[in-house]
Amino acid sequence: MSSQNFTSEQQQTSVFETWFDEFVATLRSHQIQLETDTATDDLKSFYKSLFSGNLDEIAKQNKLMTQQHFVKNMVFDYIKSIGKFMPLRLAFDYNDSEVLVWAEIQDDDDVAEKNLILGDAEVSAKYHQYGFGMNTTIVEKGDEISVPNHYQIYK
Repeated sequence: MSSQNFTSEQQQTSVFETWFDEFVATLRSHQIQLETDTATDDLKSFYKSLFSGNLDEIAKQNKLMTQQHFVKNMVFDYIKSIGKFMPLRLAFDYNDSEVLVWAEIQDDDDVAEKNLILGDAEVSAKYHQYGFGMNTTIVEKGDEISVPNHYQIYK
């Protein structure tokens, strides 16, 4: 049994070593990009904030990166979740903690409506633990309501 624990400890050490090796390699890559002026503006801005010790700016950038990460994944998961029940029109927006969905379906299409609601619930349940949710507005074609101009049209 002690040999199994040793193997488990070795595996954990290997995971740590791999993670740190990759982390250091990424830092070195960033260093080269910064030194050769080939870094993206976002990368330059991130390191400028780090070097200056501006914690407010670091927190702001972290918030934006977090938002981008979760919004992208939530939209992908939502589209995957609704699958073949793609609405006539679909658009997205987001705020600090929510992805907003605008979906237009055929009049009286209860099956599509149910699937959009279930997709919303599934995604909200998955990402709630990270402080993000989803809010879907469903309209029918006969309502003749335009997609609000602040939404990004997907379909």
